[in-house]
Amino acid sequence: MMNVRDDIKAYLVGGGIASLAAAVYLLRDGHIPGKHIQILEESRLGGSLDAAGSPEQGYSMRGSRMYGAAYVLTYELLAGIPSLDDPSKSVALDMLEFWESTPWNAKARLVENGKIIDPSILGFDNKDRVDLVKLLFSSENTLGTKRIEDCFEPHFFETNFWCMWCSMFGFEPWHSAIELRRYLLRFLRLFPDLATLKIIHSTRYNTYDTVIRPLLSWLAQHGVQFDTGVQVTDLDFARANGRKAVRAIRCLREGKRIKIDVGESDLVIVTIGSMTADSSFGSMSAPPVPTTVKTGGSWTLWERLAEKDPAFGRPSAFCGHSDQTKWITFTVTHLDDRFFKLMERFSGSPAGRGGLVTLKSSSWLLTFHLFHPPAYAGQPEGIFVWWGYGLFPDRVGAYVKKRMSDCSGEEILVETFSHLGFQPHIPALLSSANCIPCMLPYAASQFMPRAKGDRPNVIPEGTVNFAFIGQYCEIPDDVVYTIEYSVHSARLAVASLLGFAHEIPPTYKGLEHPYALVHAMKIILG
Repeated sequence: MMNVRDDIKAYLVGGGIASLAAAVYLLRDGHIPGKHIQILEESRLGGSLDAAGSPEQGYSMRGSRMYGAAYVLTYELLAGIPSLDDPSKSVALDMLEFWESTPWNAKARLVENGKIIDPSILGFDNKDRVDLVKLLFSSENTLGTKRIEDCFEPHFFETNFWCMWCSMFGFEPWHSAIELRRYLLRFLRLFPDLATLKIIHSTRYNTYDTVIRPLLSWLAQHGVQFDTGVQVTDLDFARANGRKAVRAIRCLREGKRIKIDVGESDLVIVTIGSMTADSSFGSMSAPPVPTTVKTGGSWTLWERLAEKDPAFGRPSAFCGHSDQTKWITFTVTHLDDRFFKLMERFSGSPAGRGGLVTLKSSSWLLTFHLFHPPAYAGQPEGIFVWWGYGLFPDRVGAYVKKRMSDCSGEEILVETFSHLGFQPHIPALLSSANCIPCMLPYAASQFMPRAKGDRPNVIPEGTVNFAFIGQYCEIPDDVVYTIEYSVHSARLAVASLLGFAHEIPPTYKGLEHPYALVHAMKIILG
């Protein structure tokens, strides 16, 4: 018989996937009653995994997510959460069944000047191969704060391999060499399917409807308290047995300052940073207007905490370089199937099964994918949604002579359709489309070069009753920019605070798996 922990209250700062996962672990593994778990969120629950809209207003999502066999903790978490469509199934089972019935098989992974090019020709020269293998076998201590461009010659960044890898994961040449190495090793199993993306797991809906809504429903049924409209501004610490313990949470609610006292046995788990903070939306006729100052609490809270103790990291390493971390994403709603039919004929793949399409000749490096309809729960028949992004939004387009960041939704579509060679169809395609662009100043901030200590440990040194979670804490060997990383941080936080950290499965390390390593080396060496 389990022992219910009525003596503990847990306060989770932030309502994204990391906090929702932590709440599940506190309930399921820690046996803390839901009524003793309080999530404090400034805006909307779900964090960066949002999606909203309607056929009339247009659907939108700031980001789209991919899944795969490497997401061990994510699937384990979702195996205990009932699907909203069929409560007899878990979310994990529903996701896997949908993937088995509707797998990706990209046949137009790379498009250049309106023509599909062969992605199996990776384009390496011998120096590229040597540099890539050298990176795989380098240590993180050796790489330090090196950028990716410090490890390769310019030719490497012109290869099909780099085009596929960077467009799938969001890397740019000035990002961290350490992070690229982690990705290469974590996703070694992907190398044989790099062109087709068959190993990637598609989902029935967008991630908010597939993952977040079922989690929120399950947590609410178990009594977890959701306190939205609350911005946490600071934490008060006191000494406890020679270590720092949180004793109060300072907040703003409707402009009023409030204080939440934290008891000696209570826990505080904080999500730091945000890849979607300070984002702004445009429309078919207007570009998104960039924000000029930080308005979200996730960064300002971390900055305030970092001033208290160097063990709390250095947020400026990540949020102070918007010119190098900015993306433009866009969500397109069509009131007919003309674009989807054109893409099916062009690519040879049914809609929703063609995976990612990257326009290699695009100066913005546009990438998009079509959702298998419906992309949203409740989306009516006859409505079609797709999503894309540009890695270089400050470059001028080839057809629309403007920076992507200055373009309206209509202009982004004109540029995209033109690179596909669909010019004769543009007027008809635009007549049924609503493209909502979104500017994300910190979209790739997790990838910025970093020094030791820039990302704090999940359990900061010298603390008790306190943990950091999310994309900006340090988990050795694991890769940021994935749902798995956020879930992993939550699992580590709860397990460490409650004393059962040994139960966490080890992170996949490519160098420890000879079969995957040999296959990857064969592909690299040609």
